[in-house]
Amino acid sequence: MNNSEVDVDSLLERIELMREKLVDIGLREGLTAPSTLKYSELLDEQIKIYQKLMK
Repeated sequence: MNNSEVDVDSLLERIELMREKLVDIGLREGLTAPSTLKYSELLDEQIKIYQKLMK
């Protein structure tokens, strides 16, 4: 396994953990709460990084 595979794996793990946390925040505070929207933006940034790595 090379460095890029390790980076992708850790990025995917981070994305999955962030998804779970986003669902939790959304259920607790509401889907349109500012905190939910902000965390969703942070998750989007990580997904964009992943998509760039996969090109």
